[in-house]
Amino acid sequence: MVAVFMAGGSGTRLWPLSRENNPKQLHALVGEQSLMAQTVSRVLPCIDPGDIWIVTSEKYADRIAEHAPSVPRNHIIAEPYPLGTNLAVGLGAIHVAKRDPDAVMFVGWADSYIANDVEFRRVLQIAERAAPDVDGIIIGVEPTYPATGYGYIEMGDPLPNHSEVHQIVRFEEKPGEEKARHFQESGRYLWNPGISVWKASRLLYLIQKYKPDHYSALVQVSRAIGTPHEAEVMREAFQGLDREAIDTAIFEHADNLATVPVDLGWSDVGSWSALHEVLSPEGGNVIRGPVIAVETNNTLIFGSERLIGTLGVSDLVIVDAGDAILVAHRDYAERLKELHSAIKEAGRMEFL
Repeated sequence: MVAVFMAGGSGTRLWPLSRENNPKQLHALVGEQSLMAQTVSRVLPCIDPGDIWIVTSEKYADRIAEHAPSVPRNHIIAEPYPLGTNLAVGLGAIHVAKRDPDAVMFVGWADSYIANDVEFRRVLQIAERAAPDVDGIIIGVEPTYPATGYGYIEMGDPLPNHSEVHQIVRFEEKPGEEKARHFQESGRYLWNPGISVWKASRLLYLIQKYKPDHYSALVQVSRAIGTPHEAEVMREAFQGLDREAIDTAIFEHADNLATVPVDLGWSDVGSWSALHEVLSPEGGNVIRGPVIAVETNNTLIFGSERLIGTLGVSDLVIVDAGDAILVAHRDYAERLKELHSAIKEAGRMEFL
């Protein structure tokens, strides 16, 4: 098995720590390693560094290399501009297929968190064995609460020769609260973290079938891999193509996808409230840096150099990034993109 990691996101909902030039995958949010470094370390017991590729943006490529020093530098693929996940995953697939079309590839994300590394590697092995028998496998996370911020997978019967692998009945978009409760209680629905396993050649066939314009561009780039003109060909080939997500381009159309349900302790760490839940699952305060908190409850405080003092507050997110400070109620943490947009509209781009 080989691994392809997506590492091009900017993590706007973790502002002001995560910025355009210093995205969340480069921060040590959980533990001492950055999310990028953790992502690579997690698979090294079962995947050789020479079998890992990372797809990121041109502006992040050198920083990503610093956080993933075991990965060959020519395996860090730089997008010329944001491509959307269908083209980004396809870009990884053509590099894998160039070396071995029959390789089974695992596609993951560099900016999420997984607590149970051992179980994760076990599930990858299960998916690797089953991958040749289906179009692809989407790892499904057993829901621990009725989340409204994630997409869901409805799982069907197990595959005949793979008892832990189930057919996918359908994908469900982010539900409302009532529907999310039904999904969790039914036992048939899983969170969709976008973690997938494919034969590289099969994934490229599906892209050819459902997104032929994307496939044509990928073929052009594949022919240029390893040449002095690779970056130029990539820039021209992808120009003008839509930035569609692989979920809508492939997942929702392929009719022979499967899933493996698993409890990974997974989080997309997509907001300050999500990070708070990872760092303090039972509630309480999460404090880093120079902070004195008095009669302060259920609050996340990330300090920098200045002392932060709190008194008589609850359910807040307070983040001091040195040049910018965020103060928000936890219930509003998922809406941080609105603040991000307001800062942009105010012309304060230097803070983004």
